[in-house]
Amino acid sequence: MAAKALISFNEISSSHPLFSNLDIAPDWDQIFPNKYPMKLEIGFGNGSFIIDMAMREPRTNFVGLDMYHKGIRKTITRAEKRLIENIHIVYGDARYRTQSAFKDATLEAIYINFPDPWPKKRHIKRRLITASFVETLSNKLTPSGELRIATDCETYARDMLTFLENSSLENKAGSFKFSECRENIPQSKYEKNYLKEGKKIYYLDYIKR
Repeated sequence: MAAKALISFNEISSSHPLFSNLDIAPDWDQIFPNKYPMKLEIGFGNGSFIIDMAMREPRTNFVGLDMYHKGIRKTITRAEKRLIENIHIVYGDARYRTQSAFKDATLEAIYINFPDPWPKKRHIKRRLITASFVETLSNKLTPSGELRIATDCETYARDMLTFLENSSLENKAGSFKFSECRENIPQSKYEKNYLKEGKKIYYLDYIKR
């Protein structure tokens, strides 16, 4: 049987029920009328992590935020094929859309898996995780909400660790420590590949008290 063709981005952006492209917060109560908790993945790539999470936790609403057209098309096509209803995709640059799409204290968890490290010195200003963005993420979390980040780039990991340690969030591994591993959540596509290659993964797991 031939694989289902990806829906076009034009079709998605015009009126697809699993997609929003708004400069203001969507009506989340209308999108998710079930009152379940909401979790966010920023930069979901091909959608493997958010699809797995949505299937594992059917009584949780998952939002994916990205601006990668092909990844959005793949994720929505896969969600439709699996009849997954607890997923919604928001389009845009996370540095700005995270602030506008979510009210404060509305997200039970935020996942950021392998953000682009922009390793060249002249490109560092393009990195997603900054001190100000950490503050934004903290504001969006509910009490006891979790921020979970993974990267294979040591320099970026240590910069993020500094930002996080100077925020209002609490490090679940202990002050200025990386978590050794993760439990109860699936591995992303990049994480699986990096682990197979023997690369070290730096996990930053924080909670809002």
